[in-house]
Amino acid sequence: MKSGPPAPKAAFHPRTAAHREKGLGRLRLRDSVAMAVGGMIGGGIFSVLGVTVALAGHLAVGSFIIGGAIAMVTAHSFAALSARAGRSGGLFVYLHNAGFPRTGSYISWLLMFGYLIALAVYGFTFGHYAAHAFGLPGAFANGFAALILLVFLGINLRGVGASALSEDLVVLIKVAVLALISAIGFAHFSPERLAPLDDKGPASVIVASASIFVAYEGFELLSYDYDDLLKPRRTLPRALYLSVAIVTLVYVTVTIGSQMLVSDGIIVAQKEVAFAAAGQAALGTAGYWIASLGALLAAGSAINATLFSTARQMHEIALAHELPAAFEKTRSGLPVTALVFLAVFGAAFAMLPDITALLTFGSAVFLAVFGTTNLLAARVLPGFWPRLVSGTGFLACLGALIVLMILHDQATLLLIGASLTSVSVLRLAFVRHRKHNAKAGGA
Repeated sequence: MKSGPPAPKAAFHPRTAAHREKGLGRLRLRDSVAMAVGGMIGGGIFSVLGVTVALAGHLAVGSFIIGGAIAMVTAHSFAALSARAGRSGGLFVYLHNAGFPRTGSYISWLLMFGYLIALAVYGFTFGHYAAHAFGLPGAFANGFAALILLVFLGINLRGVGASALSEDLVVLIKVAVLALISAIGFAHFSPERLAPLDDKGPASVIVASASIFVAYEGFELLSYDYDDLLKPRRTLPRALYLSVAIVTLVYVTVTIGSQMLVSDGIIVAQKEVAFAAAGQAALGTAGYWIASLGALLAAGSAINATLFSTARQMHEIALAHELPAAFEKTRSGLPVTALVFLAVFGAAFAMLPDITALLTFGSAVFLAVFGTTNLLAARVLPGFWPRLVSGTGFLACLGALIVLMILHDQATLLLIGASLTSVSVLRLAFVRHRKHNAKAGGA
């Protein structure tokens, strides 16, 4: 096995950084699950509920089950590849170790762009919930989106201590909010509200599951902090499987509960703030504010964690000479260039007028990255069954990508195609520039 690039030394999550700074020791199973659950729910159901119901109708819950199944298989591949590597690093390191450095470099660019879109989704969610909560026109949503990204940029620029927010409390509050409103919805359960089940057609479930897959992004960050886990070979797979199972259950219960409280028509009409409508139906004005507060808190914590982790990933990849040298620069140990880049461009993408395009684009990126992870695991893991599971995950990701390309609206596909082409062109230009400098230096 090739040695690959140096193992990352940075902490890739605020909780990990806090543990290091306070000398609390390695992350236990409970800590790891909270990190992964918090990462997925951060933008998750608050962002995608309305879009999922709009695409899949009464069978929206099936879309979350399919997405959860793909995420679970991918979790298996991440766990197995992390154990094989025996260190932190994620897919970038796995591909280098397996002898695919060029693929690893390109995927790292694609993954960073995926996290940039995820930031935009979280900013979009925060902005629209904030504007709606204060009764302001939709134009104010863009201002709130940009403002929250700039606020967390400032927090992260203050250092590890400032950005290491209490993840336990944040996760507890947002799960409690989701559980409360879902429980009230289930108390009013009526099968007639979901009749007929296939009101949008069976194919719509597949389209929806592919379109909102970005809601399951976040669990893979645990692989970057592998070295900080207590008994990582045991803790990582358990944390990954538990977190994906918990989040899938949360998404399923919230979807059904919301559909029991309000009609699909209302959820679709208010898709940017659909959960607030469910909260109002459950508990009146108090429920509306509880749901809105949960969404704002979830989006804010997701922005913080994504800025923190992605900036450090960009810095480490730049040190391996796979990103422009500007991202190598730090100030007081902080990856300032990467943080500013992510916040500014995340805010720019958050200005898109419809969240469907953002979700679809983000889902396409993570389906491609997770598909690559599963394909690599299917090629390098020992044993028939592990390879079969990972191979199934690859085919599922590939199938979902094909569904997006064939069945989604042309405007969204053009955005995806233009963005992916831009990433490829920029990557090619960077490689040529690097080779030119190397030849000039040799001369």
